[in-house]
Order: sequence, then C-alpha cells, then structure tokens
Amino acid sequence: MENFSLSDWITAAGYTLLASVAGLLGHVMREHDKGNPLSWWRAAAETFSSGLVGFLVMLLCRAMELDPLWSGFIVGIFGWLGANASIRLLERLVYEKLGLKLRANTDKRVKAARNGGDAVTEGDQT
Repeated sequence: MENFSLSDWITAAGYTLLASVAGLLGHVMREHDKGNPLSWWRAAAETFSSGLVGFLVMLLCRAMELDPLWSGFIVGIFGWLGANASIRLLERLVYEKLGLKLRANTDKRVKAARNGGDAVTEGDQT
C-alpha cells in the first residue's frame, strides 16, 4: 500500500490481532450466555473474520486520522461485536459515502418491520 512502512504493517498486524482476540472472546461469551456448546470451527471462523474487520476498521481510523488509542479502542469493539454485526455497520458507512441506498426499498422494509408486518411485498425482492 502507498505510504505504508514496515512499522505501519507491524502496527496493522497488532490491530488485526486485537480484533481477532476480541472477536474470539466475544463469540465464546455469546455462546456461553446462550448455553450453547462451543464449536471450534465456528470460533476459528469468527476469529479470522473479526481480524479482517479489525484491519478494515484500522484503515478507516487511519483515513480519519484518529488517535492510535481511539483506533485501538474502536478496533477492539468492532472485533468484540463480531464480523457479522461489524460488517453490517461498515456496509452502511460505505453505501452512505458512495451516495447509494443499501437497498432500493430500505425505507419500506424498516417501516413494515416496525409495524410488525411482512417487509417483502411482490416486486420488492432486491
């Protein structure tokens, strides 16, 4: 990457490791709280995917020129939330930055969900 020194890559690896460990711990705690047995394959997938999300969040924090301590905090929280929840938040941010709607019928779906109705109607299958 442009403007990425060896020191920057080592720092990025540290943030990625932080997100990975947080993702693993968050997953283990959520499964324990639900009373579910731990699947090590799922835990490994959560660990690696949280690491990827952590790397992306680190890049975002760097682009926003956030303090490294804030970046570490944010990366850790996104890791703890897990890859599924975190990527949904990041998707919204990217779509907004690009000036796109997440879905053409998002407003209708949100309104229908709040009313407890079926959010998908004929012709809305995007």
